[in-house]
Amino acid sequence: MINPRFTLLTLFALAVITLVILTRVAPTMAQSQSAAPATTLPSDEQLDALVTTHDWNGLGAALSRPGSQEGLGRSMNWLRTRIDAGGGFFLGILYARNLWVLGDQYKIDDLSKDLRLTAGMMTLYTYQLIVIDGAKCEDVSAPGHRVEQLFSARAATLAYLKTKPADVKEKIVDLAIALEKKTAPLRKDDELLCSGGLDQMKAGLERGTQREVPSQAGQLGKTVAVEPPSDWHPKFLAPEKYQPVQEKNRSAMKAHLLTLLK
Repeated sequence: MINPRFTLLTLFALAVITLVILTRVAPTMAQSQSAAPATTLPSDEQLDALVTTHDWNGLGAALSRPGSQEGLGRSMNWLRTRIDAGGGFFLGILYARNLWVLGDQYKIDDLSKDLRLTAGMMTLYTYQLIVIDGAKCEDVSAPGHRVEQLFSARAATLAYLKTKPADVKEKIVDLAIALEKKTAPLRKDDELLCSGGLDQMKAGLERGTQREVPSQAGQLGKTVAVEPPSDWHPKFLAPEKYQPVQEKNRSAMKAHLLTLLK
């Protein structure tokens, strides 16, 4: 069984004040195409620089508005090649989103050409990154938060996969598992994956900044956004602690993914 500490989101409230962690990526970036006007897609080198500097908001915005058919094709190629090279979970979220948008637009029923199935495979791959690479996070609440974000953003994709025959589901799962094994030696510690949890909120409350932001409709009280100090970084466990958990999760992964698609 997959270790539950990486699939549960810890929630808490203080009186009638809702605390929102301000991570270095806006949550809506990975959920839908931006309504902002299309712009010229930055060069591949500029996109790489956004990753290097951890400018996730900038990366999400750039890849949401490629500006042209040529830009769209180049953005998809950039995402695919960077994922193959060991890019982190956020690239998987963006790629799965863009694949779904294209696939849902054309709705091709041919299984070999249906981009909605490819989006499903990439969603399952990204889930594996959260579970397996999330085992490195000292703050176990952080990857759980990322699981919730992924499932919320890709709910339609997973619902579509669930409608497919068992043999199709198994093939998609096998492809996702094979890709995870291929990129495993290339992936590095993922700070964004290990951010956004209770440790970051604690740092924000103790040494960071807080500001009131608009509350959601129907919500009582006020909402306070909590931003960590600029020098805050998530902590990672030692290999002797996380590697056994990773292998245990890998060994149970196929059965777990098939269960997700029931």
